[in-house]
Amino acid sequence: MPVLQTRVSEEELQKIKSFAQKKHMTTSSLVRESVASYISDNTSVPTFGCMAGGIWIADDFDELPEGFGEYA
Repeated sequence: MPVLQTRVSEEELQKIKSFAQKKHMTTSSLVRESVASYISDNTSVPTFGCMAGGIWIADDFDELPEGFGEYA
């Protein structure tokens, strides 16, 4: 399992512990839920056509490179 490390002040740590206790959660589960929620809220879902105009394919994409015919 990946590990996430950060530094917080004693004051911040006490606030996190207090908040977790109010929600009847462990500090670990509160932080894990918060990170997971942040990621899901800030990750866009790809939609059809979202790459329109963003990908370019060379005009000679389907042509064999010079000297490569013997391998085809």
